Amino acid sequence: MTLTLMCRTATTFRADGSLDEAALHGFLQRLVDQRIGLYLCSGGSGESHVMTPEELRRVYRIGVACGRGKVPVYANPPEQFTAQATLEQSQLAIECGVEQVNVYGPAGLHGYVPSDEEFERYHDVLLPQIRHPVALAPNSILGYTPDPRIIAGLCNRYSHVEAVNLASQTSDYMIRVQRELTRDIRFYAPTAGSLNSLALGAHGLLGAEANILPATHRAYLDLCGQPPTPALGEVYAQLRCFTRFVAAWGSSPRWIKMAMRVMGLPGGAGLPRPPFLLPDEAALRGFAAGLAGLGIPEIDAQLSRSPYRP
Repeated sequence: MTLTLMCRTATTFRADGSLDEAALHGFLQRLVDQRIGLYLCSGGSGESHVMTPEELRRVYRIGVACGRGKVPVYANPPEQFTAQATLEQSQLAIECGVEQVNVYGPAGLHGYVPSDEEFERYHDVLLPQIRHPVALAPNSILGYTPDPRIIAGLCNRYSHVEAVNLASQTSDYMIRVQRELTRDIRFYAPTAGSLNSLALGAHGLLGAEANILPATHRAYLDLCGQPPTPALGEVYAQLRCFTRFVAAWGSSPRWIKMAMRVMGLPGGAGLPRPPFLLPDEAALRGFAAGLAGLGIPEIDAQLSRSPYRP
């Protein structure tokens, strides 16, 4: 089986907050060159909660033009409070040519946490109306983790559900879903613990870290497809160290935009959209020094050309 990595891609903005389309082309091309799939317009790494419908269309169309036929090009619309709002977001992405849409459960707003029955009803209303390949996302970052039997039941009932994205979930959760399935479903696991998930039959990985380390992730995927070697452990350790380091800086738009700035990546001269802010210059230089201390060749090569090099 060929392993796939789906990257929840960042969106590039200029310093004035407008969408930087030229930078987006260059930023996404780095991923396509490493045969990494595109998950466009995520609510976290893609900052799509603060984008207009027309901006979303532009990002989807740029991503489709850049990657279609070369890598999977999917949509990751942000969570919504109602099934109708999720349907509208999904249809917008489908009209732009994406191959699959990731669907979250109802958003945890103002202290709301859905019951299992509410989570299931939400999808039973939504899924019959989406006539397009779908992935389910039991992501606990929304404040709720559905029972694995509910996810398996939705997969069994709706034939256009093709995948389950296990961001924030363990291999144990994957096992529990697998045991309730009556048909084949693709699983995508986060890098953390991915060796276990791949051994259990995961089709590939997903996350935001490949925005910054596409070549290192490609090396990891290639090594996973071969008999185990010390090199596999070395690259896996690099990825785990990177994930642990950036986690200290909070939500993914912040550390992604920080890394883009200090490493001189396409779009790095821009800013995240409010409420996110880039830290001051002293913090950025400290961040660059921390990245350099990880000993990851891809980072070292990029920093060597950056004014933020330690």
